[in-house]
Amino acid sequence: MAEASSSHETDDTGGMSEWLTIGIMGGLGPYAHIDFEHRLLAAVADARRDQDYPPWILSSLPATPDRTACLLDGGPSPAPALRESLRRIAPVADFAVIPCNTAHAFLDALRGPGLPPILSIVDESVRAAVEAVGAQGRVGLMGTSGTLKSGLYPRRARALAPDLEWVTLLDLPDGEAAQVELTMRPIYGPPTAGGWAGGGIKAGTAADPKTGRAHHAALAEAVRRLAAAGAGCVVTACTEIPLALGRDPIDGTPLIDPLDVTARAAIAIACGRRPLPRRG
Repeated sequence: MAEASSSHETDDTGGMSEWLTIGIMGGLGPYAHIDFEHRLLAAVADARRDQDYPPWILSSLPATPDRTACLLDGGPSPAPALRESLRRIAPVADFAVIPCNTAHAFLDALRGPGLPPILSIVDESVRAAVEAVGAQGRVGLMGTSGTLKSGLYPRRARALAPDLEWVTLLDLPDGEAAQVELTMRPIYGPPTAGGWAGGGIKAGTAADPKTGRAHHAALAEAVRRLAAAGAGCVVTACTEIPLALGRDPIDGTPLIDPLDVTARAAIAIACGRRPLPRRG
């Protein structure tokens, strides 16, 4: 995805004029929206003062039911809380961003009169993957089991880049076990009979509370396995993953961070370099 220039005319106070307001639906988990705000600031490359940055409004609802638990285990739907979060920002925001990949499985519930359009981090990541490997390349996909099993990324890619190939840990030998140990466990903490013990990236930790293994090491191993399966790049399609893994290539394999590419797209929209997202 080409990075849009964020240069803008200044108003008579010396700040940027005519910015659109970005709405952020946060708390999904709580550290992800903070990371997204950092990425927004980094995307305004020519800023020199406070007034050179865009306005945004945040609604953080950490009590939103877990998206993966809903998709895989029949847990409570997050849709009502997501819709409430969108309503909170609707009076001010010109468009919205959801810093959670799995939440995009519930987008249909977040459309309607009086609600701002949503910039899809899935769409932006698919476009970035095409730039990285070409329209017929193979892309590795990391994410929660809910994101992977929902088919969210391949389904959207069929509309945007139908010849793109996708590979996940679930496609590999011992895929379920590898997905738990190398992705879900770093995100949620050690597995238990009833779910997850906590202590993963969502809790702000750097290592597994039982084994002491660094989350970075587990996630990097996942990237290596996907690269060995032919992935030319890897989309880190859980907003917690880059918090531990970073954004630099792993053994030469490029990483695509959905929040990073979406932050750049959001800045381009907010300053008028790109049109607002479609509402449907």
